[in-house]
Amino acid sequence: MYVLNGNSEEITKMFKPFGLTEYEARVYFALQVCGKTKISELWTRSGVPQSKIYQIIPSLEFRGLVEVFPKFPKEVRARQFLRFANDFLTTRKCLLEEIDEKIREHREVVRNSKFVRVVV
Repeated sequence: MYVLNGNSEEITKMFKPFGLTEYEARVYFALQVCGKTKISELWTRSGVPQSKIYQIIPSLEFRGLVEVFPKFPKEVRARQFLRFANDFLTTRKCLLEEIDEKIREHREVVRNSKFVRVVV
């Protein structure tokens, strides 16, 4: 059995830019490494407290990071990381393009105005 030991800080650091908490990162990483796993066994592989696993799985499922199989006992599998990363980056890119567009619009207004006051 594969158990994550002593790597939680490194794992958390890798997934923090994607908005995952420490526990979410550890569970997701364990699923990526181990593959389809019974939810009841996931806490031993990830090092996340058993009581937290059942809160983390729905959060990861909502983000599209994992797939839960409803049979008993329930099992969960991580979805491809690169697919998630691509969706994440595409969303961020669209947001950045919207911000850039707003900046350009306001820049044009400022160029055409004699008085400018920015109120935040």
